[in-house]
Amino acid sequence: MREKEDFLSKLTAGEPDCIQAIYEAVSQNIDTAIFIVGKTADAAEFVFENTDRILGIPSEKFYTNNPSEPNELYGKIMEIIRTERPKQRKRWEIECFNRTFGQTMWLAVVCSPVMLGKEEKYLFSFSNLTEERLIRRALSEAANASSQASAAKSRFLSNMSHDIRTPLNAIMGFAALAEKNLRDEKKISEYLQKILSSGKILLELMKDVLEMSLLESGKMVIKESENDLRAIFQEIYGIASEEMEKRRLDFHMDIENIRNTHVICDSTHLNQILMNLLSNSMKFTPAGGSVTLTLSQTDSSLEGWGNFEIRVKDTGIGISQEFLPRVFDSFEREVNSTVNKIPGTGLGMSITKAIVELMNGMIDVKSQKGQGTEFIVTFFFPIVQNRSFQSDQDSKGNVDFTNTRILLAEDNELNREIAVEILTGYGFQIETAENGQIAVEKLSQSSPGYYDLILMDIQMPVMNGHEATRAIRQLEDPALSKITIVAMTANAFHEDEQAAFDCGMDGFITKPIDVDVLMETLKKILA
Repeated sequence: MREKEDFLSKLTAGEPDCIQAIYEAVSQNIDTAIFIVGKTADAAEFVFENTDRILGIPSEKFYTNNPSEPNELYGKIMEIIRTERPKQRKRWEIECFNRTFGQTMWLAVVCSPVMLGKEEKYLFSFSNLTEERLIRRALSEAANASSQASAAKSRFLSNMSHDIRTPLNAIMGFAALAEKNLRDEKKISEYLQKILSSGKILLELMKDVLEMSLLESGKMVIKESENDLRAIFQEIYGIASEEMEKRRLDFHMDIENIRNTHVICDSTHLNQILMNLLSNSMKFTPAGGSVTLTLSQTDSSLEGWGNFEIRVKDTGIGISQEFLPRVFDSFEREVNSTVNKIPGTGLGMSITKAIVELMNGMIDVKSQKGQGTEFIVTFFFPIVQNRSFQSDQDSKGNVDFTNTRILLAEDNELNREIAVEILTGYGFQIETAENGQIAVEKLSQSSPGYYDLILMDIQMPVMNGHEATRAIRQLEDPALSKITIVAMTANAFHEDEQAAFDCGMDGFITKPIDVDVLMETLKKILA
């Protein structure tokens, strides 16, 4: 108690050293700037020196305002001093632009009447709320973005529910009609075509969802190799032309303006980009319109690299300027599919953009409502100077599959039936195994060369496809252990493909079975 009395007596006596020490300690250790203003004065009489640290403005700039160095905060404070003469403690917040920080600041201002000596003064304290405000704004924006994302996903789920049920309804409906009209071949043929068409739509929807899952998990892998751009584009043109003709669209391709056709790139994902863009144009271009695919090459400042520009332009319904910035956002569609009757997930363009960027490319879009849309993709590919790769055209010739025996390991009865029907239709002899263990036993008990190839499902009871493949690779007879094994599975991710090769398989085919892909794969392996 005596120490406190001694301390206060020194302050009362106005001992300079003590007062100075207290002032410096307070000024350096609090995050509040303090001003003392006379009750009738229009200017600050005393300003703590911590204003530089807290507000980014030296204390001397709050005594007078230099017109050559405007201090907006000074003006705000002087306005408060002139207009606010509170009789008791009052708090409010002010906003001003801080030239030192180059940003807007928010301050909490508290004014209290105090007696200093024999005079009544105003004590102003300023606390910097800028960081708190910015955090609150960021949280608000994040919450808003989350809300928008949630709304977009809700729209996506609604669209998906509609877009999945529509082809499913067609598949089930036309299958039921086919069953009732088994003797009418014309109707049966018509129903089957519609079932196939609906199945393809359903498959495309599922592919979009799987692609987005791969991209979001970071599991999509770019595999680069030597490729002929001209051949890639000609193949895409051949694939798309048939569908364009069905939709009564004029389809043109121009790939003459390229000097280097052989480059290092990921041909699989380049094909996917092209098909996504062309499919988008087909969807949104009415019959009688046109679609143009262009590939051109411009000069590159980097030696050994080519600058390639791909343009897909249509005369379709176009995109409004309001929606244009959201074209590449996930789950976004300008018009709900239940309104315009065009199926889709709203993922196609976001997937395309993500793949383009994975390939170190850029994509842009130009469009006018009612006048069509143009997508521009730019890639920088290394140019192949000395081509070392061979065309695989030889493997695409006709192959006689008569007397070629395949062991099909598949636990699902319907899948076995479908695969057997497809393969026997091409001349294969098929034997089946209901699980991996039976497949291993059948191969072990066969003579070398009896089976030419094994088509192996992955998810099977008793012994799955990976386990069966490892068991086969460990057989003592090398003529049996080295048999070709191709995965035929609904596990369609890259890690599934890698797992198949890691356990010793030689090929990988995904379900639902694409007959063309299946036969092309078997041709390459068996040729």
